[in-house]
Amino acid sequence: MRGWVLRRSAAVMRMLKPGPRFVAALWCVLMSACGSSSPTAPSSPGYDGQWSGTTSQGRPITFIVSSAQKVTDITVGYSFNGCSGVNTFSNLNLDIGNPPNPNVPSLGPGFGYGSGPPDGPNYTQVYGSFSSNTMATGSVVFGDYPGCGNAGGFWTATKR
Repeated sequence: MRGWVLRRSAAVMRMLKPGPRFVAALWCVLMSACGSSSPTAPSSPGYDGQWSGTTSQGRPITFIVSSAQKVTDITVGYSFNGCSGVNTFSNLNLDIGNPPNPNVPSLGPGFGYGSGPPDGPNYTQVYGSFSSNTMATGSVVFGDYPGCGNAGGFWTATKR
């Protein structure tokens, strides 16, 4: 019995040793596991639509994504240090893209917008990322609001 086990083990090891048999066996396994041999293009996640949510300040945030997968409008409310109001940014054409460094963790494709120079008054910065085609999260920064200073927070939104 022991001789049979050793001969059987040697035969298995020869099959697993890199060579033509191993490559052929691996190719067969991979081809059968993949199903179809013709490649398919990835489908677009479809972020287009109206999105609405709430900031960590308890204020509303809304934005619109066009069928071209571009953010076209952002409205965000604010309330900090005695200041409150709503900022609306229209006629935008913001690309939804992936982060430039694939090694950095990300929640998904996203967008960013700044209302002007970061050192200017009443500066608003909005970043967002899509974790699915119905859920988005992000951050907002309000900079140099006269008499109120700076503030920031996070937001979540869902597609309506």
